[in-house]
Amino acid sequence: MMSFERKAKDYYGEVVINKGLMGKAGFGARAIPVYVGEWIISQFMDGDELTDDGRTEIVNTISKYLPQKADKNMILNRLMEQEEVCILDDFRVNVNLERHTHDLSIPLLDVSNGMVQKDIIDNNPMLLKTGMWGLGTLRYVPPDGEDVKKGQVWMVEFKAFQTPGIDLDYFRDSRKHFDIDEWIDLLVSSCQFNPDVHRLSQKLLLLSRIIPLVEPRVNITELAPKGTGKSFVFDNISRYAAVIPGGKLSAPALFFNSNTKQIGLIPRYDVVVVDEIQKIHTDASGEAMAALKMYLESGRYRRATGDLGTSESGFVMLGNITLGINRLPLYESDGIFKELPTALQESAFIDRVHGLIEGWFMPRVSRNTPSKTLGFKGDFFSEVLHELRVDLRYADYVSQSLHLPQCEDMRDNKAIARLAEGYLKLLFPDLELNEEEFISYCVNPAVRMRQQIRDELSKIDQEYKWITIKSQIPDEFQLSHPDERPDPEKEAKMVDPLSPDRNPEETTLYIVEGQKGISYEKLFLPYLRGAKSIKICDPYIRLQYQIYNLMNFCEILEPMENTLSLDLVTGCDAYQKAELRGKLDDMKTGLSRDYIEFNYTFDNNLHDRWIETDTGWRIILGRGLDIFQKPDDKFTLGFMDQTKRKCKATTITYTRSQMVDKTDGSIQREGIK
Repeated sequence: MMSFERKAKDYYGEVVINKGLMGKAGFGARAIPVYVGEWIISQFMDGDELTDDGRTEIVNTISKYLPQKADKNMILNRLMEQEEVCILDDFRVNVNLERHTHDLSIPLLDVSNGMVQKDIIDNNPMLLKTGMWGLGTLRYVPPDGEDVKKGQVWMVEFKAFQTPGIDLDYFRDSRKHFDIDEWIDLLVSSCQFNPDVHRLSQKLLLLSRIIPLVEPRVNITELAPKGTGKSFVFDNISRYAAVIPGGKLSAPALFFNSNTKQIGLIPRYDVVVVDEIQKIHTDASGEAMAALKMYLESGRYRRATGDLGTSESGFVMLGNITLGINRLPLYESDGIFKELPTALQESAFIDRVHGLIEGWFMPRVSRNTPSKTLGFKGDFFSEVLHELRVDLRYADYVSQSLHLPQCEDMRDNKAIARLAEGYLKLLFPDLELNEEEFISYCVNPAVRMRQQIRDELSKIDQEYKWITIKSQIPDEFQLSHPDERPDPEKEAKMVDPLSPDRNPEETTLYIVEGQKGISYEKLFLPYLRGAKSIKICDPYIRLQYQIYNLMNFCEILEPMENTLSLDLVTGCDAYQKAELRGKLDDMKTGLSRDYIEFNYTFDNNLHDRWIETDTGWRIILGRGLDIFQKPDDKFTLGFMDQTKRKCKATTITYTRSQMVDKTDGSIQREGIK
């Protein structure tokens, strides 16, 4: 047990849990948030352990009370047969003033106009706001033609599967028993991430994701490649977060629907998260973006009636971007927001975003990513973050302690202050810290997040001057930030790490899904130059596009004075052998005119994919030559220029080996028969 775990157990006791139990508890593929799952687990634990009997009880509970969506009609039929039904669901209550009713929403049954007893609402007021997960007992009242015109589903009992309240003072006071590294590890584990596999800088990036949950009206965006867990924390640790999975953004959905008279997501939740923003589209009139810009700036929104509403909700945008070979944004010199929809590229909109999380520095989620150590229970942690939002002592501390000597812009100051306050609440909830700790752990990370926004604004809009924001104790990032905007033309002329003219060296190259800027010439030419004999082993040179790939490869070859020998070993099913032989024979004839002697053999036991040369290079190909995604249509750019094609995720390893030339001209690798 790690030191932070021992202290967490000693000082926080029953509100911590082994975060690895979620994967062992028998929930299967049931779609329930982590904070609900942990609440269920805690009901069946024997001390700190989850026994086999406990797992069995959990499986039985889930099977009994959390039916699958396909069972919807069976449950409705049981209700119609006057059977009382208990189900676990994410219940919510809407107030209907026109009908003077409370309308119960039951997602599993697709019921939006159920009925609920008043005492349930009085005892569980969060049903009226974000909704609550819990066990609801349902009854059906059939129509009687008089008082009950239509059949009604009633919830007559409700047991919330979330913590009813917290002792925030005790939470803050117990922070003093942890040093800063231990506390950060505890928070990271509470977010379901394994602190052992992340560096300190990555841990702070992880925690920056939850700043909008602890600090009101913080607007951030995270751009990263796929698979880094951007939206996981919002989906799983807090009932106060709403995630919109791409699609269309509309003002009624975000703020207020004048037709249904229901408030939108922003007035209802602590933070609204828009995932997959590269796929977002808005209304043609621009109403949604205009309303959103107004809200991000002032916290106010205008209803259709003309009156103003207010909210303390934060706004988060998560998007996938393409990385270059150096694992940095491919379009960094031109502006990384240029990969996003046009509506999100407007400088006036971006300026209202307080900070940018550099998600490209986060590793892909792997089997080692989920936490297996102690952390705060999800429902408890969610309530702590929610309660800390309204404490004004942190704002007072920041206003007295934050000094940015070279920052004159009002929005920059406001953004850094809010972000620093968020870090302060997370890392030093007891407010026991010195000036150096405040600057190092709160101010400097906030400056970096805002600096990323300022840099992007300068790239896309000349009205924004290039500036460098510095704290009283600048860190390495601030000291190394250029005083003048880098010249895009000069950057374009810098040495390309994949230049065909580079010197070959032993290395491993990681290509991410969707990456552009790759070609066979860039990948292979430096290692093929000067070779007189080349051998390709790829079991899948069979289909027409795969043969075209091989022809593209041949186009980069540079035969010297004598003929270059090219040998292919591939697989072939019996039914396609005659056709494939014909195509490869035609290819052999055509290549001979350019002094390339092409030969091929079939080996259906072949699995590995590699290229080998008589100059001593072996290139191990994760996917063979098939590294490009299928074009969207026949007019997609990249038909002639491979660098404009999107790649599939793959790994290519370049190794140097001792080679010997056999008298028959073939290649043999020493030590391998």
